[in-house]
Amino acid sequence: MKLAVDARKLTDFGIGTYLCSLLAGLEERRDVDLTVVIHPGHENRIGELAPSARVLTSSAGGYSLAEHIQMPAALWRERVDLVHIPHYVVPALAPRPIVTTVHDVIQLFYPPGGRTSLALFYLRVMLRSALRRSRVVITVSRTSRRDLINLFSADPGRLVVVANGVDPGLGARPSPAEVEALKEFYGLQAPLVAVVANDKPHKNLDVVLRSYHLAVRRHRIPGQLVFVGGVEPSSRLAARADRLGLTDRVRFLGRVPQSHLRALYHVAAVLLHISLYEGFGLPVLEAMGAGLPVVTSNVGAMRELGEDAARLVNPLDVDEVAGAIEQVLVDDPLRQRMVEAGRRRAERMTWERTVDKTVEAYRRALGEG
Repeated sequence: MKLAVDARKLTDFGIGTYLCSLLAGLEERRDVDLTVVIHPGHENRIGELAPSARVLTSSAGGYSLAEHIQMPAALWRERVDLVHIPHYVVPALAPRPIVTTVHDVIQLFYPPGGRTSLALFYLRVMLRSALRRSRVVITVSRTSRRDLINLFSADPGRLVVVANGVDPGLGARPSPAEVEALKEFYGLQAPLVAVVANDKPHKNLDVVLRSYHLAVRRHRIPGQLVFVGGVEPSSRLAARADRLGLTDRVRFLGRVPQSHLRALYHVAAVLLHISLYEGFGLPVLEAMGAGLPVVTSNVGAMRELGEDAARLVNPLDVDEVAGAIEQVLVDDPLRQRMVEAGRRRAERMTWERTVDKTVEAYRRALGEG
């Protein structure tokens, strides 16, 4: 199979993880001849992930008219059998047949700040186009599949659920020296309540902060709340933490190297992930893979992942979230049950399985499945 993958979002927060794992897995398959389209400057990263892949570049920016021309032009002479677009923007001139991955419709429910009505109109137009033009549409959860059917009347026969995976290497605990070095580097004081998230409306970070504040005030829990990802020390959330008297109890690490994130999953005592909506919720699965108990929302994809393995809470109930934090921190038998259940869940959801199911979707799109 001569396959082209649009990997221009290789460095994005969520889709980037998906692409890196997918490309590395496709590199291992003998039945796939891989071509990758990337932005200039990402050649070395592709060389690490998929050294045998043919690399094409396109400098067109995302959500631009140019991407509808440049990316297809890069593939014009390649004569590929199939193109995989891992995002809802399928370039208008992209050669067919096409498989598209639609991770979520978050921006329709929780538009980012400053997003214009024109931008939302563009999103709807491109999503409808992707659903119409793609032979197969991969979604990462039953929640995303249901939303595409309910909002866009998508053809259920074209929708295939292929869940994300988790790297089994996350279960490898860092050495005591590495743990202590990490704590000292970031100024961390255990026990840590970790939040891995960007500062976007659906991430529900105001409730995270209020719940932690209540847990500190009511239950006198020790340690720190640690934000990892796109929440900077200069953010409005940091200012609010100061007003709540949590200056020394809340740490904003920003984006950290992948090796540090892996270690933080082992240093932390609990992952708190109470988003209002997720297409999947990868930090939940990563934490489970690392043996970290998880408190997450009782809605949507997070419920799918967390059922019988995580502590599920109403993401709008500050009192309930605060109580769950306290309970998971002090109830050792509960923690052990959550750790074991989470690891079993993660063991079944590997990136190798994701790649296998994705290739099945490719063959289905080519009429071979």
